[in-house]
Amino acid sequence: MGRILLVHGAWGTGAIWDRVAPRLSEAGHEVTAVTLPGHGGENGGENGGVHDPGAIGLDDYVAHVAALAVAGPPALLVGHSMGGMVISGVAQAVPQAVRKLVYVAALLPADGQSLIDLIRSQDSPGVARAVRKGARPGTSEIDPELAAPIFFPEATPEEAASVTYVAQPNRGQTEAIRLGPAFDSVPRAYVHARHDQVVTFALQQQMRARTPCAEVFTLDCGHFPQLTRPEELAAILGGL
Repeated sequence: MGRILLVHGAWGTGAIWDRVAPRLSEAGHEVTAVTLPGHGGENGGENGGVHDPGAIGLDDYVAHVAALAVAGPPALLVGHSMGGMVISGVAQAVPQAVRKLVYVAALLPADGQSLIDLIRSQDSPGVARAVRKGARPGTSEIDPELAAPIFFPEATPEEAASVTYVAQPNRGQTEAIRLGPAFDSVPRAYVHARHDQVVTFALQQQMRARTPCAEVFTLDCGHFPQLTRPEELAAILGGL
């Protein structure tokens, strides 16, 4: 058994993995559900130790996760949604610390792309209609009622109500990533969400066709399999 780092997506925290992480721990893995800087949680205060969350960018996300990755044996690095951008950057920065990358309904970028580039390349507007300007400059927030049927249409009311959203620094969504041979050297796997309305199944397939993954899985769910298909997702991750 080995180390697993779980990286959430936009407007989220490490708590989104609460139904998956315990299953992986019970199977003997050393699991860390990361909360990214600017998203609160264990990283140091309300805004991850940064006074101005609007100043937080993709490089800050990557640096935080890279520091966790190098602190132990090579880890299985799992990214959901925007977390795919982050784990890609970590593989470029510290490839020796990453055993494998796993993209869960995640953005799998090419060199020079940003999150917004990828989302705008698909036919669906994603979760755009549920996004609101944040209370703090340089951030955005999510309307939970509008987001729920887009994020997880198959979720029960109780499952949907269990999700907590936080303000999202905007820079992390607009900054382009730089990838090269170091990223290419790290093995990759992809977990598709067939009914995803945020990162559509078509976009998932297009990204994977451009940047192949050795192992591919498909779950019949919306954008949050860690919420609605935790047992299946944990089984996949535990087997990698």
